[in-house]
Amino acid sequence: MERRGKIRLERQDLAMRVRREQLTLLYRQLPTSITGTLIGTFVLVVAIWPPASGNVLFAWLAIVLANQVRRGLLYRRFDREGIQDHTIDRWELYWVLGSGFSGLLWGVTPFLFLSTADPSEQLVLTVLVFGVATGAIPFISTHMPTSYAFTIPALLPFVVHNAFLNSKLSYLLMVIETTVMLAILSFGRNYSRSFTNSLRIRFENEALAEQLKHRNSELRRAHEATKTVSRAKSQFFAAASHDLRQPLHALGLFASALNEKTHEPGASRLVASVKASVNALENLFNELLDISKIDAGGVKVNLEHFQAGRMLDRLRSEFESEASAKGLRLSVRPCPAYLHSDPVLLERVLRNLVSNALRYTERGGVLLGCRRRRDRMVFEVWDTGIGIPGDQQHKVFEEFFQIGNPERSSRRGLGLGLSIVKRLSDLLGYRIVLASRPGQGTMFRFSVPLGTPPKAAAVRRVPEQTRGDIAGSLIVVIDDEAAIVEGMTWLLSDWGAEVIGSASGDDVAEKVYAAGRMPDIIIADYWLAGGRIGAHVVDALRRELDPEIPAILITGSTSAEVVQDASRFRCGMLLKPADPALLRAMIASKLRQGSLAAEPAGAN
Repeated sequence: MERRGKIRLERQDLAMRVRREQLTLLYRQLPTSITGTLIGTFVLVVAIWPPASGNVLFAWLAIVLANQVRRGLLYRRFDREGIQDHTIDRWELYWVLGSGFSGLLWGVTPFLFLSTADPSEQLVLTVLVFGVATGAIPFISTHMPTSYAFTIPALLPFVVHNAFLNSKLSYLLMVIETTVMLAILSFGRNYSRSFTNSLRIRFENEALAEQLKHRNSELRRAHEATKTVSRAKSQFFAAASHDLRQPLHALGLFASALNEKTHEPGASRLVASVKASVNALENLFNELLDISKIDAGGVKVNLEHFQAGRMLDRLRSEFESEASAKGLRLSVRPCPAYLHSDPVLLERVLRNLVSNALRYTERGGVLLGCRRRRDRMVFEVWDTGIGIPGDQQHKVFEEFFQIGNPERSSRRGLGLGLSIVKRLSDLLGYRIVLASRPGQGTMFRFSVPLGTPPKAAAVRRVPEQTRGDIAGSLIVVIDDEAAIVEGMTWLLSDWGAEVIGSASGDDVAEKVYAAGRMPDIIIADYWLAGGRIGAHVVDALRRELDPEIPAILITGSTSAEVVQDASRFRCGMLLKPADPALLRAMIASKLRQGSLAAEPAGAN
């Protein structure tokens, strides 16, 4: 009985530690959440201005701002007091009730501001609020009561509102909104379960390590258990990549379809803002998933000989506007040499270093330079920023560590950029050298082997991609998410194509025969329901219909398995959320290749 009571007490203590860690993480992210809410509120006000009733808008805006002030004061109190075991219930109640109220403020917007059934108004508000809900996923899904408390009050009113409008568009939006809401809740439930289990295993392993610290064999076993948890986390993030990108992919498609339908300057600017928010959220996910992918061994090095100048030109173009907006000088020294490295991974290392330099520099400038040293090219990134104290320089490559950002401001990212730099540099075999003086600036240096220029006869000009004309084409879209199929159908139809949509591909042949013509191209999600692979579905359709039908796979992963399948089954590949311009260009390119392949051998 005594041992059983001790085990029960240990389990209660473990559950309390898990709850306290979950709530602590939520409260630490409050400044970022408040910033995101204020940005979303500003975009919504711009979208509906001028309002039908200014008093209603101002009243709603005042309540939203007051709620954010309340959350800011709550964060100050948390920062001062922290969460203790005897206060954990009170802190959890504050958070869940506050999340429910915040969600309700977004949920009432269709009833307050949609005075008409204008499709543009409905689509803009739906894309905006569902984008806010999707953006909240990384912050609230660690705690399931918070996920339900925010998501349901924020999104369910949109479904109810469209149910009473009694129009074809409203019913279609209701189906799409319900699908996206259920997808968000499903992902939140799975993520919360996995995160809670990871915390529980972590605390159990910490307790085990403490008990067995004087016994080497048991310590090795605990270390292996910790590595298993890390691998499980990496595998979870890799699998979650698909689920995370699905709602983002749908939002991007709806925003692009809306942009095709409206020509009003204000609406176009709003759609551009929504797409920019989706891109920013994608970058956030990419950083988190990159860490897990590298740790799990999913990133492979592909060495080749390439010219450094083009890579540096891309980086200059990418960061010029950001540097100019901050009043900084960005200098990128020319480098005509050829390198022998992985061009994608090397560019990612330099991109993260330049981005980090700009983020921590308020005056002066940033320099990206290179110089030859024997058979290697030395790259250096200099800035005149805040600098790094000597006792903290060894920490800057750790995950989530940031200099001079105790409030965790979202303007300075998540603290993953240099951690990705360290992992990729180790993968490439490069040693990163850091030199810094507080208040004067920082320098990062590493060297890359020189490459061999190609022979003149092998150099050819690659034609630039164009948007292409796909009007009149019959396109098959296969995705187990109804929202993706609907969004893709709207977008492709606006481009003049005819679309056959399917959730599994099983009914495609029947629909093709009913249409009386063969499809010009197949677009399929890589991961389908029931563990089916999109590349295998494409292969089966080719065997039944036409072995030369071009195909494109849309995926949330760039693992070796996915790349190999795309190559083996002669499919193009796009990463979610797919950029509509790239999608259109790839469709046009595949259609041109298909038409050339269909020409007789002696055709002129």
